[in-house]
Amino acid sequence: MAEPLFRSTDNKDDAMSKAYSLASSTMGDFVDLVKSGCHAICMAKLRFIDPDLSEKLGEDRFLYLWLSEAYFHEDENILSGLFFEVPDELSKWHQVGQRIGFDAEDVFDWLVIEDGHAKGGFTIRVTRDQLASEQEKKAYDEYVGISSYAPI
Repeated sequence: MAEPLFRSTDNKDDAMSKAYSLASSTMGDFVDLVKSGCHAICMAKLRFIDPDLSEKLGEDRFLYLWLSEAYFHEDENILSGLFFEVPDELSKWHQVGQRIGFDAEDVFDWLVIEDGHAKGGFTIRVTRDQLASEQEKKAYDEYVGISSYAPI
């Protein structure tokens, strides 16, 4: 099994801010895809506070994590997802396989992969674009499970 891949991002990164904005403006598309019950991989990227680092630094510090198997709960009008990777910083509070609920407005990015073709994944595209070589990009795509990207 591959080791989890966590990357740090500068919170003042203009490309990442634009990606978050694109994800927000297309959230209805994601919810519709999840509701459709399609046989694709549906994922949501959420923001989590890093309690220990926040306490140590005296200011809120965050981690952004992807949750898999996104599901829409009609009765509660919320989404939920499963942790498939948990960094050490959050392992006291969350475990791989744990499902948590969240509102659509809490999602920072969304990704739907069907037969290797990705829709959404705006922050993934930014991260990929920042890699230095085509070989690194190919390895990243393989890690994420993407063979092609839908146009934005």
